Amino acid sequence: MNGTKPKFMENLVIAPSYYEQPDPYVNAPSCHVNLLELSRYAKQCGKKLVELTQEEVRNFSI
Repeated sequence: MNGTKPKFMENLVIAPSYYEQPDPYVNAPSCHVNLLELSRYAKQCGKKLVELTQEEVRNFSI
């Protein structure tokens, strides 16, 4: 990313750990979103993932 927050993360407080370098030796936590279906939806709508709203992302919660 280029330092800007995605639209669906506006008005959310983000933990400082969000910006830390990921550790490849530790299992990543679940993001609780079906990323495959979300990316298909974004492509179908002609949007980038960062352009999706909170409501659109919430539709793909696991």
